[in-house]
Amino acid sequence: MRYYVQFPAGTGALVAGSIGSYVDRPETVYADDSSLIFESESRYSQVVQIPFVKNSFTVIADVVRRDIDEGVLELADSLRYDGLDSHADSFRVMFHVDGELVPVSPPAKRALETEITYASGQRMVGRGSGEEYWVVGRTDFDYLMLCRRHIRPKRAAKAAGAISHELSSLLVAASKPEPDDVFLDPFAGSGSFTNARMSFPAKRIVYSDSDLPRLREDFPAAIRESRDIEFLDEDALSLPSFQDREVDVIVTDPPWGEYEELPLELPEFLDAMARSFDRVLAPRTGRLVLLVARMAAEAAEKALTANNLAVHSLHDILVNGHPATVLVGGRASA
Repeated sequence: MRYYVQFPAGTGALVAGSIGSYVDRPETVYADDSSLIFESESRYSQVVQIPFVKNSFTVIADVVRRDIDEGVLELADSLRYDGLDSHADSFRVMFHVDGELVPVSPPAKRALETEITYASGQRMVGRGSGEEYWVVGRTDFDYLMLCRRHIRPKRAAKAAGAISHELSSLLVAASKPEPDDVFLDPFAGSGSFTNARMSFPAKRIVYSDSDLPRLREDFPAAIRESRDIEFLDEDALSLPSFQDREVDVIVTDPPWGEYEELPLELPEFLDAMARSFDRVLAPRTGRLVLLVARMAAEAAEKALTANNLAVHSLHDILVNGHPATVLVGGRASA
């Protein structure tokens, strides 16, 4: 089965390295910085559970890409003798090429809608609820695809400015979770990473933030009522509750120094943070995923490497429109 998934821009390498934890033997057909087309024997019910995906689709048919109207007519012809499984009584069609919605001639649009109606037994609606079929073209991909968008589980809304569910889940997946992990977020804030880590088995999941008493009031129920998370209100630069080398993995989003006042100048703050992480992380297998403002990425990498922590990869992304960088690393042997 062929699938098409969309995810936060700039995270393509992270997705490619993590998706195999959710579907069986994925084989990449096409990839860019915000989407992936892959083949897998997994059912679509597994694909919809990938937490770092914004939208997922089953690819029904594809044709060589040329004029959009000609391509849509060819896609309509490909349905003429095949049935379609339906998951709703009605449907609508979207045309999304090179990252934006595009117009299609009325005859081509009607031809595709007619063939979908015959193949699925569904009725076409202009808007509203129902199943969505997307005609998709991606830059540098030689085919135009007809896809069925998966109906994905709804998630609780996040507070303004919070890290998205998709990005939180992706950075946790990038830390290579293991069932016997002691997981720590020392700048836990709204709890996005500890909440995402609960999707994987762990020995301990620890939320720590020096501002915990104030933050606790706004926790979503999943965090506030969880018995799987330990809560600490400690300074991330010292972490007194942890013994040396006690933590297996840290995933965190430290203050960026753009909107909040830091206790030290940014380079000194990052160095003190790295010293703290070096003390608590396991000596051979300790892993680290760090999200920082892009302007601080070079200083963060310098601080980590000066404190016995290697940076294996860097990924430039946007977080709520702000330039950011993800640093993935830990011990050199991890």
